[in-house]
Amino acid sequence: EALMRLQARRIRTLFGLVEDLNTLPLRARLAKQLLHLVRSYGVPCLSDGNEMRIGLQLAQEELAQLLGASRQRVNQELKSMERDDAIRIEQGGLVVRNRDMLMRIAEAES
Repeated sequence: EALMRLQARRIRTLFGLVEDLNTLPLRARLAKQLLHLVRSYGVPCLSDGNEMRIGLQLAQEELAQLLGASRQRVNQELKSMERDDAIRIEQGGLVVRNRDMLMRIAEAES
């Protein structure tokens, strides 16, 4: 029974990803993926407790593959989110500065 529940959860997740890929613009998919990464790998920043560093080394190319997009388009959206102060791009990875803004981006464009 536990295995069936686990498999059902995985199938629901897969259907959700396919639905997002087919219906959401890249900006919303990227925001949702960043929120997922923060939930799974988020580490509070020492300088500001409200900011969360994604503690997973993930190249933009790999992030683009997760989203079904080109690295260039993902880079453009990341830069746009950085200008909006939702994230900060650093040498070692990404810092989520404003989770609420990312949630609004993910919901507003769905």
